[in-house]
Amino acid sequence: MKTVLESSRRPGRFVVTLADGRVFTIAIGAVSETGATRPGVELDADAVAYLARESQITDVSDRAVNALARGRKTRRELEIRLRRRQPDAVLIAEALDRLAASGILSDEDVAHAEAAARLRRGEAPAKVRQVLRRKGVEGKMVNEAVSAAISEDGFDELTACRALAEKRVRALGAKEPAVLRRRLFAFLQRRGFGGSIIGQVLREVLGRPSDDETE
Repeated sequence: MKTVLESSRRPGRFVVTLADGRVFTIAIGAVSETGATRPGVELDADAVAYLARESQITDVSDRAVNALARGRKTRRELEIRLRRRQPDAVLIAEALDRLAASGILSDEDVAHAEAAARLRRGEAPAKVRQVLRRKGVEGKMVNEAVSAAISEDGFDELTACRALAEKRVRALGAKEPAVLRRRLFAFLQRRGFGGSIIGQVLREVLGRPSDDETE
């Protein structure tokens, strides 16, 4: 004895309840695979095991989709999040493979969107590459995403660094020249800009350091 009903809480999912009280929530395709949608069909042990595994994969997939709905995430970021609730790495991999095959999960899309957004916020390409690698995006994809974002937006590192420095100087307000220079240098360095570019920008924005500042 079994019942198959569409879930009222999870659209597109079906709840299979067996006579012994076990309940599995899965996609209709998996239900049909076992023949569970046909009245009077008895499920053997293999079919029940299949339903149990599909129910776990469906749960992981739904959690991943909900996380993606709240913001961009790479495969590695999802794996870390999902492991908090599901210790089976193989099961997680299967769920994420299916999402990737369907186009829902794409590290390439995340890399391109993240690179463009971060460059527009004033982060240097080096910092953007570092962030993407930390998110689990592989090296070639990182370089392609950053290069594409630079090309599409006409990003110029010196111009971006200068604009960020001018804005930061206004925010810092009146400070001793040496203090202002140190803080501005550290700020720009945290954004991923190299020493030569920072040095040029500091000279343009603050002028050359006085003898007192270089002592």
